[in-house]
Amino acid sequence: MMKENFCSTCGQELRPKALSVRCRLCMRNYHARCWEKTGGCTTWGCAGKPELGGSAGAPEYKRCPYCGEEIISFAVKCRYCRSLIDPEAVALEETGYRDQTAAESNRNYKDPVLTSLINLIFPGAGYMYIGQFSKGLFWFLIAVIAWVFARSLGLIAVCLWVMYDSARQAVIANRSIATSRKTVQRN
Repeated sequence: MMKENFCSTCGQELRPKALSVRCRLCMRNYHARCWEKTGGCTTWGCAGKPELGGSAGAPEYKRCPYCGEEIISFAVKCRYCRSLIDPEAVALEETGYRDQTAAESNRNYKDPVLTSLINLIFPGAGYMYIGQFSKGLFWFLIAVIAWVFARSLGLIAVCLWVMYDSARQAVIANRSIATSRKTVQRN
């Protein structure tokens, strides 16, 4: 069985040099602190799960707001759908994890001006820059056809449209990233 790179209890990534535990029966991986905090394996039906006497030592569970599965109450990421449950907890985690939602949204941000200017080099490349590869290839073929039939005037018209529309698509994509980030932070 392939080794997972995340803790089966809290859902966070297992660092290469961090102390981790592997259940000998179900082969799931855990942070050593998660293993101690829950009293052992948290996999449903695993015989490696210890019998906890009384309700005082029993781990508490909550439902994931995205997939509805039961997860441990202190989980930061869902172990099933891998959704971030509490973004503030990631930043405050004592193991030194940074806030991954901010880094991911900055990585996904696309500059509309750059998107527009890329089309001057290669018509349709702006769409490819924002992740719309088939649309970029389509507009490149339209630009080639416009050059063949209408020469420079047709190519200029196609380039101007592609520059405008790809910049507009980048703005729309950036807005959707910002609204999804606000929604995650509110939950």
